Amino acid sequence: MILRKQKVELLAPAGNFACFRAAVNAGADAVYLGGEQYGARAYAGNFSGEEILDALRIAHVFGRKIYLTVNTLVKENELSNLVPYIQPLYEAGLDGVIVQDMGVLECLRGNFPDLAFHASTQMTITGIYGAAYMKKLGVCRIVPARELSLDEIKEIKDTTGLEVECFVHGAMCYAYSGQCLFSSILGGRSGNRGRCAGPCRLPYTTDNGRTLYPLSLKDMYTLSVLPELIQAGIDSFKIEGRMKSPEYVAGVTAMYRKYIDRYLANPDKPYKIAAKDELLLRELYIRSDICTGYYQKHNDKSMVTLKEPGYSGSSQEVLKTIQEQYVSKNRLLPVMGYVYIHAGEHAMLTLSCDCATVTVTGAMVSSALSRPLDEGEISKRINKMGDTCFELTELTIDTDSASFMPVKALNELRRMGCSTLEDALCCPRQTPVLEKCCVPEVCRQKSAVSTVGVNNVCALTTTVEQLLAANNFSEIRQIYVDGDIFITRRSTDRLLLAGKEYILVMPHIFRKRSRKYLPVYEQLLESGRFTGVLVRNFEELEWLSGIGYTGAVYSDYSIYAWNHAALDFLSRQFDGITFPLELNKKELGMLSADCSTQFVLYGFLPLMYTANCVRKTLDSCINDTENEDNIYHLTDRYKNVFAVRQNCIHCYNTLYNTVPLSLHGQIGSILKKNYNVLRLDFSIEDREQTNAVIAYYLGLVSGRKAGTECEFPLKEFTNGHYKRGVE
Repeated sequence: MILRKQKVELLAPAGNFACFRAAVNAGADAVYLGGEQYGARAYAGNFSGEEILDALRIAHVFGRKIYLTVNTLVKENELSNLVPYIQPLYEAGLDGVIVQDMGVLECLRGNFPDLAFHASTQMTITGIYGAAYMKKLGVCRIVPARELSLDEIKEIKDTTGLEVECFVHGAMCYAYSGQCLFSSILGGRSGNRGRCAGPCRLPYTTDNGRTLYPLSLKDMYTLSVLPELIQAGIDSFKIEGRMKSPEYVAGVTAMYRKYIDRYLANPDKPYKIAAKDELLLRELYIRSDICTGYYQKHNDKSMVTLKEPGYSGSSQEVLKTIQEQYVSKNRLLPVMGYVYIHAGEHAMLTLSCDCATVTVTGAMVSSALSRPLDEGEISKRINKMGDTCFELTELTIDTDSASFMPVKALNELRRMGCSTLEDALCCPRQTPVLEKCCVPEVCRQKSAVSTVGVNNVCALTTTVEQLLAANNFSEIRQIYVDGDIFITRRSTDRLLLAGKEYILVMPHIFRKRSRKYLPVYEQLLESGRFTGVLVRNFEELEWLSGIGYTGAVYSDYSIYAWNHAALDFLSRQFDGITFPLELNKKELGMLSADCSTQFVLYGFLPLMYTANCVRKTLDSCINDTENEDNIYHLTDRYKNVFAVRQNCIHCYNTLYNTVPLSLHGQIGSILKKNYNVLRLDFSIEDREQTNAVIAYYLGLVSGRKAGTECEFPLKEFTNGHYKRGVE
């Protein structure tokens, strides 16, 4: 086999400084870590600003990199501190930032134009369109959704040329990262803010009465398939674990370092994992069992624990060995030295390593009056490297044997030499003159098709029955229609009425398998029956740009806009924006957009979108693309029933909240905001429920019926985050 010459980066996690040192000692090429702000691991130890600066210096001495996680969604009142927070780290040579929030990306690109930007897995990049869009924004690396296959990853790499960073080991989320509101809606701890409470790890009772753990994935372990991952062109192998111990970080890093290097050194040699090495990793904080992730499977029962996902703990013997090798003793950089000490001249010290050579000049050397410095004393002082990153392995002493220097002067010469060598290795960034960030504009004129004013009640429909119900209301002028309705029903004659304004709704998850339906969506958009399209991700936005679509394009709430910078950016990309679901009334009140605005008044909120299929795991794959009501149910410990819809067209599941969001009690304050569209989102409702909810809200918003005169038609509901928000 001929393998292109390849350097694979091994990227290790660090939740605190001890983990960082353990990662460097164990051979990581790069470390990702979070500071005290903006990082999606709120409960990790995290780093102070000074600790990050220290870590940058150490990393750069050893030729390693540090990527800072700035991968939470950022509220408006938090945004002003972002640039001051990054500035000193940027000047110290920060190697890259990992981002999720488009407002964060906008701010950082405008202030730090030569900083490397990595698109977080929280951005849910699932294919070549989304990756190409990120490339236009100046992103140099993407961390795609963990659910992608090797074929999809290779296609992204080959098509865009972007660096690709993929997880290879550690805990796995059940949902597509960045698209999970499970912990947020149930308890206010948002995964988009690094505070996930892990409800997917809890037991649920299935439709046939079994109590299992159907949403808990096994831990990822890919040593056995490393050659395939390398051949797919992955640039960076990422270990999960910013909440883990230094022993975990060091042990896992060392093992992947060993096998990456072994394979790249001789790709034609038979590749085999030693049983003792696999056992070592199994004894390092594994949740129940292991799997190789989604690289070779779209989904599978074998990936799910089903049994209680408790950690097995770690072998004390293994931990002790790792501590001795990588945690208790720091790696040192070998350095050669040359010291020149002659009476009547300035002392000089030259220090050299593979990457740099420096020479420093010290104090004037005097003639010895009685006892001259001997080589032993000089060697003792110069070899004393203390808490630096260096180890003097060879020292040449050039002296006239008739000289004298105070111990303090010799020590200062050594300190100057070490400090200068560190500076040479670290090369702090010279802050450039800031240039205006060039953000791509939408490549079309804003559409003027829609005649919707303000506070107009509109319906989003997922099934034919819901669409027919919405059609019956003359006051509902604008209807959002799930495009999947037309995948098996190509005719729109019976479903789309004259006098209505219809918006085509794209799927929540768009991957390679969905591209075969693009001709259907394009034909629908060209039919003249749709005045616009609602997109749920950047894949779909980039596809529309590629086909030159000129109608109105709206973003759904899954394209997050939590701050004015994100809103400003998205207002240039879309004709309309849907406000997010996780902000409270006060936080929403801080935001306004220079485009049409949409606000969700009602709907069963999607808590998770998943590649794994609950029905396939617990029963069997039905592969039913004809039926809109492929719904399974899970019941939690409190007897709450969650509906899980199987989308067999695009092969993903949606898990809905047990009760709908309904903000009828807050209608007064919402109407004062004058959103253009007040949306009623229908998903698992039948026709009767859809009729009742539309009729209720039309009466409420028009003022024909006060909220106290007519009860909300469904028994239970939630205000979502409108009152409380998230941490």
